[in-house]
Amino acid sequence: MRSVSVIAILVFVSLGMVNASELPNILLIVTDEHNFRTLGCYRDHLPKEQAEMWGPGVIVETPHIDRLAKEGVLCTRAYATAPVCSPCRAAMITGLYPQNTGVPTNNYKLRTDIPTLASVLNQSGYRTGFIGKWHLGGEGKPEWSPEIDGGFIQKKYMFNRGHWKKFELTKTGAEVASQDKKGEPSYSLDNADVKSFSTDFLTDRCIDFVGGKESEPFLAVVSYPDPHGPNTVRAPYNTMFDHLRFLPPRTYGLKDVIGPKWLGNEKSHTTFQVGQMRQYFGMVKCLDDNIGRLLHALEANGKLDSTIIMMTSDHGDLCYEHDRLNKGNPYEGSARVPMLIRFPKKVSAGSVYSQPFGTVDITPTLLHLAGKEYSADTFQGRDLSVALHDEVSAASSKYTFLRNAGTKASWICVVDSRYKLILSVNDRPWLFDNQQDPDELHNFFGRPGTETVTRILAESLKSYSVASDDAFAKQPTIAKSLNLCLQVGL
Repeated sequence: MRSVSVIAILVFVSLGMVNASELPNILLIVTDEHNFRTLGCYRDHLPKEQAEMWGPGVIVETPHIDRLAKEGVLCTRAYATAPVCSPCRAAMITGLYPQNTGVPTNNYKLRTDIPTLASVLNQSGYRTGFIGKWHLGGEGKPEWSPEIDGGFIQKKYMFNRGHWKKFELTKTGAEVASQDKKGEPSYSLDNADVKSFSTDFLTDRCIDFVGGKESEPFLAVVSYPDPHGPNTVRAPYNTMFDHLRFLPPRTYGLKDVIGPKWLGNEKSHTTFQVGQMRQYFGMVKCLDDNIGRLLHALEANGKLDSTIIMMTSDHGDLCYEHDRLNKGNPYEGSARVPMLIRFPKKVSAGSVYSQPFGTVDITPTLLHLAGKEYSADTFQGRDLSVALHDEVSAASSKYTFLRNAGTKASWICVVDSRYKLILSVNDRPWLFDNQQDPDELHNFFGRPGTETVTRILAESLKSYSVASDDAFAKQPTIAKSLNLCLQVGL
């Protein structure tokens, strides 16, 4: 990726003489480590056994997030471009693949010579603000108002990293309000309440920002550190799901199923704990209630329908599927994320987008929804603004690509509307079929009838690796697997 200035490469054909007051606002809501099955709008599109992964009737109601789906578009095949915090966030905010952002893994620093969603909109007269977890400024923890800020102008409530549970306002700004015995910031709940608990606190700050009287349109990103671990939440959410009978997922504890080697060390199996899931559900419920507060605030100030609202996450959480917690691999629970977009002027209410949507596609899609044009080589992610409501464009937007976080290759992956092909450094190719095997227990690579789809997916993966300069595809074992897939059935 060559180094070029923002001004030199961005061509805002559509801006023209448009009055700033006519430009749409943008609200990007990002949760952290969020399993898509916890949202009612996603359960509505899943078979019952997939929707209720932790037992019959074991669900959390999410009416406010569901509202975004009812009044906008729900993307059923959305994926974290790299299912770990920093590299995915870098892809989100730049529209570039992680290897080209300076952030291939956690705690690296975002390049300052590339466009971001904020720097682009700054040039167009937007008031840009970031509230919550950033995780693109290096090692700083929490590091409020980090030096590397992606161009966001209002950043006093941006912190670099950490999953803090309690905040407070001080004379000098926001601070972590809980401390350990050494006086250092702590993840302890410390009796956090409706004003100090992290989700509530950040929502209050975001409501203040979007409710400003300024005439400029706004870009607001509110980035919640939940439902990432530690799995703790304030009252009353901490006991709200104690009555549910949580069961391990169907894919948990299967001794007769040989898993893929890219999954990692067998010792990383995790013991199922009901308490962890109760708290996880509580965090999701708290998030939903607060997103409801954001929607109500926009309604109250008359900005709801003039605001592009996108809700997503930086990656999922397996929540004990395949005996694992958290993320980092291409399984659905880890890599698939919520993706909801509400903007009545351009997105039809109640629509469903079933083609792949990568988090790398967020910046170019939001910019086009806002009416911005830019040169074709600015971003590597796709503009899906038309595809979201046009069947012809949707049919041509067939693939998204994933890679492991890190500087060394472990696996790369391509996803279409049904299949997922994974090539790794230590295993034969894996092909998952979401229709026949939504639990992802079986490898369909080499089975009769899969030859054509394997070749097509491999061809798209090869094209991606060249266009995005992904060195992982050149790793000897992965390159050999890629060539094997290209020759299947020939």
